[in-house]
Amino acid sequence: MMMRVNRFPVVHPMWESVLDFDADLDRVMREFGWPMLTSRATRGPLMNLVESEKESILEMELPGVSKEDLRISLEKDVLTITGERKAQGIPEDAKWIRSESVSGKFQRSISLPHPVDPKAIAAELKNGILRVVLPKGEEMRPREIAIR
Repeated sequence: MMMRVNRFPVVHPMWESVLDFDADLDRVMREFGWPMLTSRATRGPLMNLVESEKESILEMELPGVSKEDLRISLEKDVLTITGERKAQGIPEDAKWIRSESVSGKFQRSISLPHPVDPKAIAAELKNGILRVVLPKGEEMRPREIAIR
């Protein structure tokens, strides 16, 4: 005996398009070169976070930002990086044809995946890349337990 099973979508197709509207709007704004109208996540400095056995390393793209314009803080397990990218001036007799650079103040906060040793954190800004090394706290590091 053969049985036919009809499947119905969990979300009606009409509502699927409404739920994807925000992502579609961001994509359209990026393609037409309007970065100020896209979501905050796409406008802030881009960052990567990787984790190894002993530490996590955060890298953030900050072209044109000096170390004097940056501040890094750690509260509980949240790392916050604040700063300012200063606007580049143009000559008095010139006019903008296209401007895609974002200037002004920014702040990015990220919840760290593990407790860190705050005294051992190291940060370096080189060639527009901020690199923050976040050593794991002693309680998070794997260790072998000797059997007595």
